Amino acid sequence: MKMKELEQETGLGRETIRFYIREGLLPEPVRPKRNVATYGPEHVARLKLIRKLQQERFLPLNVIKTIVDAEAENPATGFEAFIGLENSVGPLLAEPLNLAPQKIEDVATQSDVGIEDIRKLAAIGFVEIDAREDGEWLSRRNARLVELIGASRAAGFTEDGASYTVEDFRIYAQVMEVVAHHEVSVFYRNLGSRIGSEAGAALAARGIRIVNEMMPLLHMEKLIREMARVSAQGRLGIDGGED
Repeated sequence: MKMKELEQETGLGRETIRFYIREGLLPEPVRPKRNVATYGPEHVARLKLIRKLQQERFLPLNVIKTIVDAEAENPATGFEAFIGLENSVGPLLAEPLNLAPQKIEDVATQSDVGIEDIRKLAAIGFVEIDAREDGEWLSRRNARLVELIGASRAAGFTEDGASYTVEDFRIYAQVMEVVAHHEVSVFYRNLGSRIGSEAGAALAARGIRIVNEMMPLLHMEKLIREMARVSAQGRLGIDGGED
C-alpha cells in the first residue's frame, strides 16, 4: 500500500509515520523505485501497537521502542502479556519511594543542588523531571539521585574542589540505559510467551534484587582493579588523556 492508504488504515498522519521510521520504531518501507515507497501489513500492525501503547498504557516512546524491538527480534514471544509490567513490579520490591514524588523546588532545597543543575541532570538522562500543571516534580527515586549528587558535592566532588561537573555523571546514565535496555529486551524476548504477567512481575522483582546486589560489587571490583592497573603502569588510561 502507499502512504495515503497507510494513513487511512491507521489513522496516523504521514509526518508522524515518517518520524517513527526515523526514530527506528517502524521499519523502512520497500522502495521498488526512486521516490516510490510501499508499506505492508507489518507497518499497519506496528503502528497500531505503538498507538495502543501510547493511548492505553501512556508509555513514552523510548519504552515503546524497547518493546517493539523485542517483538521484532522474536515476534512469537507474546510479550504483550508484559505490557504495563512496570506497574506491578514496584509494589513487589516494597518500594514506597515510588509513591512520594516531590516538587523540584523542595528537592533543590533539601539537596543543596540548584534547580538549574537538576535540569542539567535531566538533560543528560541522569534523572527524569515530570512536568505537570502544578509544576515540575521528581519521583522519590529521582529525588534521591539528586540528593546523592548533593552528598557527593558535600564530600568534596565539586567544580571548585575536585573539578567535578554535572557532565561527569553522564556516563552513569548512559551505562545504565544500555544495561536496562538489554535486561528488558532479553526478559521480554525470552519469557513473553512462557509465563503470565503475574508470574513475570514476581520473576522480574527477584531478578532486579539480584542485579541490584550484583552491580555495586561489580563496580567496586572493576574500580579497584583499574586503580591497581594505574599504580602498576604509572599512567592513566585513554579517558585520563595520557595514553
